[in-house]
Amino acid sequence: MKYLFIIVLTALAAVLYIGFYEKMEDAYPEKVFFIKKSPTFQIEFENIFAYESDDKSLAELSETERQSVIQYCKYRLGKVSTLQNQRELEECKKK
Repeated sequence: MKYLFIIVLTALAAVLYIGFYEKMEDAYPEKVFFIKKSPTFQIEFENIFAYESDDKSLAELSETERQSVIQYCKYRLGKVSTLQNQRELEECKKK
């Protein structure tokens, strides 16, 4: 019973603190795992900057893309942002 508790606790910690996003590497998708800066049950994140396409400016982002960037920036980089200006977007692009 003690071991089961340890396994469940370890699995919960992994879900809360490990995340990933996909990036394109030589036309093949590759998962990039990272340790989250704060706990959340969200495991898969979208890094819209991880693709070989041109970067978008803040004005070109849809509301869905803005929310994805905000979530990625918070949990991957530990930066809380509202994406009110281009400078904040550039900060979220850093790896």
